[in-house]
Formats: sequence, C-alpha cells, structure tokens
Amino acid sequence: MANFNFLNNAQVFIVYNNLRYNLDVSSDIKFSQTFTDNTYPQKTLHEPKKLFEESNIKKANPADFAFSLPMYEEDDLQVIFDLLVDYKSSTEFTLKTFDLYIQLPDLLYKIQKCAIINGTFIIEKLQNLKLQVSGQGTRLSHYVVGSNDYHSLGLHNLSLAARSAEVTPQRVDHLSVTLNNTALDKIYKISAELQNDIEWNEEQTVHKALQSGITYPTDFTLKSRILSGTIGQYVATDSLSYLQSNLSQVPLVITAGKNSTTGFQFNLQNCTFTNRNNVDRVFTQNYDWRMNDNPDDLGTKLKLNNN
Repeated sequence: MANFNFLNNAQVFIVYNNLRYNLDVSSDIKFSQTFTDNTYPQKTLHEPKKLFEESNIKKANPADFAFSLPMYEEDDLQVIFDLLVDYKSSTEFTLKTFDLYIQLPDLLYKIQKCAIINGTFIIEKLQNLKLQVSGQGTRLSHYVVGSNDYHSLGLHNLSLAARSAEVTPQRVDHLSVTLNNTALDKIYKISAELQNDIEWNEEQTVHKALQSGITYPTDFTLKSRILSGTIGQYVATDSLSYLQSNLSQVPLVITAGKNSTTGFQFNLQNCTFTNRNNVDRVFTQNYDWRMNDNPDDLGTKLKLNNN
C-alpha cells in the first residue's frame, strides 16, 4: 500500500559550513523548480497540417523556496537571520549560500546553493517576533530514504548545531520608534523588509549540458539591496509633527522585543521617509521609509539580540 507524504511529517534543516541546523519552520513552507519550454513551428509549405509547435526543455529556472520562522530569546535560529543580512566576507559583497533540505519519512528534497533574497520582519505589538524569508537555489533534487543516493549525501557524518533544551518565543512587549531623533508614540504597526536583488548565471558549457540534458543556474551576482518598510501611527493632537511631510537623511531607530535591548534592533542613520494620511473611522498616518546608507557590514545596522 502506498504511503502519502504529509507536511506535518516534514523536518526542515539547512547545511552551512559543514554543520546541520534544524529549523522550526511553520506550515507555510513552499518550494519548487520550474523549467523553460522552448517552442518552434513545424508547419511548412509541404506540411501545412502541422499546426502544433514542437517544444523542448533544456533550461531550468532557479529553484524557489519560502518559509517563516519564530524568533526566540535563545540564539537557536540566529543562523537564518545572519544568512539574510550578512555579506559573505568583509571583502566579498555577496550573499552566503547554504543547502536546504526537507526530510519526509520516505523522501528527502534538497535545494543546492541557496541564497535568501527576501526577508520580512514580522513585528506586531504583544505578538511573537517572526522572520519570513524566501529565496532561490540552483537545483531541486529528491532522494529515496535508504537508497544509495541518499547515503551518498553524507548527512549522517555532519555535526549537528547545538540547540537549547527549551526555547522561548521572543514576545513584543517593548516596541519603540525614533525618527529624526523624535520618539513616535501611538504606533499600531511596523513593517520592515530586506530585498536582495540577485541575478543568476546560466551554465553554458557543453559538458554540463550533456551530463543532464538540462542546464541549471550555477552562480549569482548580488546587484543591489533595498531595506524599507512602513510605520503606522494614530493621528492625534500630539502626533502631528510629520503629517503630510517628507524628509531625507534622517536617522531611524526601531526596537522590538522582550525589552529595549532584545529582539530586532534597527539603527539606521540615513533614511528617507514620506508621510501619508489614511482616512477611516480612526485617522492614521503611514511613514513609508527607506534606508540610503551603504554600510560595509549591514549586520551592524540590523541586529537580532538574544538574552
């Protein structure tokens, strides 16, 4: 009798620097890989009935993945935050890569050479901090558990990254925003997103194409980065300073976590923002902001502080 594969049986982990990191992902995990179908006409003067075009598949698009993670008071999942934010090194201004695995009882999926291209920092008052990430890799493969190909991956030889005996979700009990050295109160929402714009290079060699019949992406170039977001504030008589205004080159500090020294700590010295009014039963205003700095180490501006 055939066994079905259920998402709640899946275990997700990454391999980075020869260490295996088990992840506590939510049920929103998605992954797939598509292929480019090239078509060409077959109809000729001698064969006018050939109205259907011929197609062939020789090129794979980058594999896609997405999932959400809780942020803990412990540093168990710090690795994902670092892979999103940090450069490969102090002299290589590109992203770090890793392999992503989705383990099922009888099946294992692997996405090779992954990079996180988008990270959304979920910040809601009196809720738990979350990090939602999406990215791409070069190739999605699958392996039957127990087969020779599965054992050849060598996962059983990898050291397991340490995990805490117990973890505590990072609750947003403290939420503060300082814009242009002015503390903003009556905040009801904050959003922040880091986008890494990458461009994949295709494998163009004949040797690689002959090996699999399909060419896969091989490497990528980090072309640009965008850090931006929105701050929502209720309009009241003591919160009119920036209503319907805009400013450039102003500092922005956001702190969200258990207290003023834990959780997400954003210390941005050069930002642009515009303020727009929202008309509803209760009037609100949105600060749409964007960072203009180019720090050598973005990890000095975006931090996840644990206890």
